[in-house]
Amino acid sequence: MTSPNATLIKEEVEAPEATKLSISKDEKDTILINVEKAVRDVVIALAKKEGKVLEGLDIDEEKVSTLPTSYTGILVHYLCRGIKEDFNIEFEEQPVSLKVRGVSIQDRKESSKRRLLTKEAKNEIIAQMQMTYYETDMMNGKMTIDEVMTNIKTAFEKKKGYEDKGYILPTKKNEAPYWNNTDAIL
Repeated sequence: MTSPNATLIKEEVEAPEATKLSISKDEKDTILINVEKAVRDVVIALAKKEGKVLEGLDIDEEKVSTLPTSYTGILVHYLCRGIKEDFNIEFEEQPVSLKVRGVSIQDRKESSKRRLLTKEAKNEIIAQMQMTYYETDMMNGKMTIDEVMTNIKTAFEKKKGYEDKGYILPTKKNEAPYWNNTDAIL
């Protein structure tokens, strides 16, 4: 005989099915969003899959690689996710800004051997490979030697990544990066 104070077994309750709203590809409207610079910087970094905002953070690169590649796509992705989590509302079809559209912009640039970096961006990577780039931050206590070494290593890896693809980053400031004419690994 079981006592009235027996432990109750908690039954798993299935979540109710989400309400699904239809989307018309013919009916579109515009929403303008004013956001703080930090929010904008995160959206841009997530869309481009790179950026100072993401450096040093413990972010799952695999998750980032599955995100849309446009600013609108990033915003709509998280908007739809929030609506689903908070109100259990989904759309019957994915919004257009979330649909996968083949290869990324970076992949297209690489396959057509177009410019991947501006001179300024190339010079920034080259500068980040030098200890002197971080000297002021170290003197002001903003960075430790370990953080500086990690940043230098990251810059070297970034440069090597480009050069492994056959995209050369010359060290002279006035020289633009260029594609090596030999067989590059794409």
